[in-house]
Amino acid sequence: MNEGIFEGFKITGHVGIDVKGKDIVCAAISALSQSTLIGLKEVMRLNVHYELKDGLLECHLREKNECAHTMLKTLYETLFQLSKQYPKNVSVRETEVKK
Repeated sequence: MNEGIFEGFKITGHVGIDVKGKDIVCAAISALSQSTLIGLKEVMRLNVHYELKDGLLECHLREKNECAHTMLKTLYETLFQLSKQYPKNVSVRETEVKK
């Protein structure tokens, strides 16, 4: 986040509620974050830098876009609600981007 504007996200680890492949909360977070990446990159055709591997999805915008900010804020709010439902397994934090 920079000046209240969401510029990307980083999802790390596994939730650990159930075994890998059967963890519905982990699957939900994966689906939400990958959907956001696809929306930014493929649907909106924005210039994004991303890294995707087991236990990590990191995405950063390379351009400012109000719709992208709205998508990222929606992802944040949704994950925040999940963290309230599963506080031992899911944590969400905002980090300011230093330029």
